[in-house]
Order: sequence, then structure tokens, then C-alpha cells
Amino acid sequence: METPDRSKPFWRQGDIYFVRLDEESRTEGTPVKSGVIAKGETTGHSHRLAPTSMSEGAVLSLIAGAMFLQAPRGATIVHDEHGPLSLPAGRYAVVHQQEYDGLGWRRVLD
Repeated sequence: METPDRSKPFWRQGDIYFVRLDEESRTEGTPVKSGVIAKGETTGHSHRLAPTSMSEGAVLSLIAGAMFLQAPRGATIVHDEHGPLSLPAGRYAVVHQQEYDGLGWRRVLD
């Protein structure tokens, strides 16, 4: 498990980035009750909140199509092909990596 560095502005697991937001940022929206952050197009594996994180109050939400994570006690993100990622307590924007393919920008698929 990666040890959280509280001075880092972002963390990464595969093609998903977690960008720390200002503590005063509001991240309320439509809850994502499944805890799934992104589902892999090829393997079907998903980036998701660990059940223990959800029981400790971590909440994913969608606001105008953007995803946010509010983790008052921290959170662990799991994926079958990546090691678990431990995030310190805070609020995060969830960002999908993109790449330019010569014609335009597209989301990287895990």
C-alpha cells in the first residue's frame, strides 16, 4: 500500500488521478452508492472505494458529470490490477487521464 504524503497535491492509481481540493470546497452532489469510480473497458475490473472506507464515511458524488470524493477519515482505493491507494483525509476531484491521439483528446482506458 502506498504511504500517503500529505504534501502531495495529487495521487494516482493507473489512469485515475485524485486531486486534493481546498478544505473549504463543497463537493455535495448525487451520491455514487456503488463506490465504483471507473470500470475498465477491457477487463471489467474497476477502481472503487474499499468497503471499509465507505463504512468510515467516504462518499463519492457526481456534480454536473464530474466526480468528487469526500473522505473525512481518509480512504482506500482498490483495483484488481493495481496496489491499493491510501488517501489522507480530505476532499478530492477524481480525474481520468486523457491522451491526444492526433485527432483530439480522449480518455485513457484501463
